[in-house]
Amino acid sequence: MLNVRKYFLLGIFAFLMVVTSVSQNNRPMKAKGPKPKIAWKDSLYFGGNLGLQLTGNGSLIDLSPNIGYKFNKYASVGVQGIFTNLSIRYNSFTYRYMFYGAGAFVRFKPLPYLFLQAEYDVLSVPDNFAIATPKRTIADVYLAGLGLRNQMGPRSCYYLLLMYEFMPTPNSPYTNGPFNSPLVYRAGFNINF
Repeated sequence: MLNVRKYFLLGIFAFLMVVTSVSQNNRPMKAKGPKPKIAWKDSLYFGGNLGLQLTGNGSLIDLSPNIGYKFNKYASVGVQGIFTNLSIRYNSFTYRYMFYGAGAFVRFKPLPYLFLQAEYDVLSVPDNFAIATPKRTIADVYLAGLGLRNQMGPRSCYYLLLMYEFMPTPNSPYTNGPFNSPLVYRAGFNINF
C-alpha cells in the first residue's frame, strides 16, 4: 500500500512538472531591443478653439487654431494663433473690441479625459488709456487651467477648458478688458490629441 502511494504522489508531481514546463513554453517572448520609433507626423496634433455667441446686444467670434507635438501620451507642447472680435451695442453706439496674436502652451494629460494647460500669449489689443484714438498696444497674458476632453472618433476629440489669468497686465483683454474677469472659458477640438 505504501508503494502505491509513493508512485501515485510521484506521478502527480511528474504531471505537474510537465504541465508547468509546457505552459511556460507557450508564453510569448518579450521583444528584446529598441521600441519601434513613432514617426514625428504621428506625434503632431492640430485643431483649435471655436467660439460664436450671438445675442440681441452684440456678438463674440473666437477663432484660435493650434498645432502641438506629443512627447509621449502624457506631455505635449504647441503654438496657437488667436483672433477674437467682440461687438456690443448700447442704444445707437456699437462698441467693437478686437484682439489678435499668438501664444505657446504646454499640456499634461494625466487621464484620458482630463488635461492641464499652461500658456503664454502675446496679444495686440486696443489701448485702454487711448480713448480718443484707435491706438493699439501689446498685452502679455499668462494663463493656466483645467480641461475636459471627450473622444468623437478614433483620432478626434472635443474639449472644454477653464483657465485663470495669473499676473494680469493693465491692457489685459480678460481681467482689465471688456470681459472684466480673470477666468477664460474655451471650447474646441483636436485631431490626434
